Amino acid sequence: MTVFDLDKLPPDTELTTEVCIVGSGPAGATLAAELAGSSLRVLVVESGGREPEAAVAALNEVENVGAARVADQALMRTRALGGTSRIWTGRCGELDEIDYADRPWVAHSGWPVTGSELRPFLDRARPYLGLGPNLYDERLWAVLGRRPARPPLPEARLVPRFWQFSRGVTDPAGPTRFGLDVLPDAVGDDAVDEPRGLAGAGNVNVLLHATVTHIDTDDTGAVVRGVEVASTSGRQARIRAAVVVLAAGGIENARLMLASNRVVPHGVGNGNDLVGRFLMDHPGSVIASVDPGSARRLRDRFGRYWLDGPDGRQVYLHGVGLSPKAQRDAELLNCAAFLEEYPAPGDPWHAGQRLASRLRGGGGPAQDEVALASFWRREDEVPEPTAVRDALTLARNAPALATGAYRMTRRHRPPIFQASRVDLYCLVEQEPDPSSRVTLSDRVDGLGVPLSRVDWRVSERERTSIGRLAGLLAQELGSLGYASPEPAVWLKGGDAWRENVIDRAHPIGTTRMADDPRAGVVDRNCQVHDTEGLFVAGSSTFPTAGHVNPTLTIVALAIRLADHLKARGRADQLAWAPSPSVSS
Repeated sequence: MTVFDLDKLPPDTELTTEVCIVGSGPAGATLAAELAGSSLRVLVVESGGREPEAAVAALNEVENVGAARVADQALMRTRALGGTSRIWTGRCGELDEIDYADRPWVAHSGWPVTGSELRPFLDRARPYLGLGPNLYDERLWAVLGRRPARPPLPEARLVPRFWQFSRGVTDPAGPTRFGLDVLPDAVGDDAVDEPRGLAGAGNVNVLLHATVTHIDTDDTGAVVRGVEVASTSGRQARIRAAVVVLAAGGIENARLMLASNRVVPHGVGNGNDLVGRFLMDHPGSVIASVDPGSARRLRDRFGRYWLDGPDGRQVYLHGVGLSPKAQRDAELLNCAAFLEEYPAPGDPWHAGQRLASRLRGGGGPAQDEVALASFWRREDEVPEPTAVRDALTLARNAPALATGAYRMTRRHRPPIFQASRVDLYCLVEQEPDPSSRVTLSDRVDGLGVPLSRVDWRVSERERTSIGRLAGLLAQELGSLGYASPEPAVWLKGGDAWRENVIDRAHPIGTTRMADDPRAGVVDRNCQVHDTEGLFVAGSSTFPTAGHVNPTLTIVALAIRLADHLKARGRADQLAWAPSPSVSS
């Protein structure tokens, strides 16, 4: 692998490759890794460098005109090697079978592929994400070597849900960072500054500081020809490619297609006015709270579970969701809830982690506390006691430490730490809505590309589904002998509920997949219906969102797309560009 830097190439360089991948996040990096060693020449184009830079990050600015979204784009996406995987928390899950179905009560639902078809690719995605078995329902209990949790939930209404946390290669304490872990050869001290041909070391190469400003096509807009790129310092280049794969995220993929309007005024691949429509996310909110003093049994059941094996420790989180029957009977959306636990300043386990961090030369909050202070949580929840206070906390809590140590060594569960607050947090899917969309703003970024104009819509069906789950949890958990959750006040009605849900940086659906060009932007192989050779990877192709974090499905679809591109290359060599070269 050779890493080029656009800022170090001659002005107006022209590059030729066979496959150009736009973006180096989970979708782009996985696709590149799967194509490595094939007969295809691949160039990964990354907007940023190896580390985030302010001038490049400014290109993420959006104009928001819809429901409130997190305004600070630095919390939502990153333009640097590895993309947004640099800042994700690592939570993974698998879509339910009902998520793929055409549901009569959910307009525009239904995938052109089934969960069974994606199953082999989900399994192949595990090594990229450092995951254990892809089991996210009651089948996991047997793998954990445990009996199902008792007393059982009323399965006609509520079902167990699990999430699994990605484990990185470079830093197993954190999730996969797709730059460091999947494209490690691209992580180095310097980039090639002389064009010597893109043959490089292997068939996959990387171009940094190259932001795509236009997707080029033939004179009809029906066949892709490549992309134009620019750096924030003003350097420009043209990349000729027989295949272009957009893997730049749910907002950016749509923006690039709409802004590529020199040949087709309404944007490349947008013959049916669908690009940018059906924008979805996972609206999230605290739906109930539990008194920390009486929540120990609840936290024990719905906490984290460890699965230890030869490759290390996998961590699963247990939660609860609406059953498929409950969704069908009441015409609801898929949603699930899990516990959000805030450590008390006097908790000995977090005190010990802080002391250990100070001994290693750190000194801030423990790493998991930093993760807890994510954008959907209050930063003032991060405790910052002094080292002396932490040492005293440890000395005063020897029995609690002993109990936690027993739990860790004998039960393979993390300790139940002292909590200042325990909430039930819900994520809900959205009903696909064509009026929820990304269009182009009248304003432009530093490279002259129109900003994304984001009109995100949240519907009453989302509120109804969240409210139903909250009501069932309050009713059923209390009847099973657990501390009864106190539902959030905002669930009681009124328009204020929209102010209490927040997006989770999971933009989905803006280039949705469908067999019919009148219903979607890409086909089942993720090729744009209107434009030969143009493909899209990532969550923007999802027809529906489910309730789970999208990264596992993103990686699985990228693997599936790689298989398709390799088969296509073998079957139709004449469709590909000639051997890669660099000219100026």
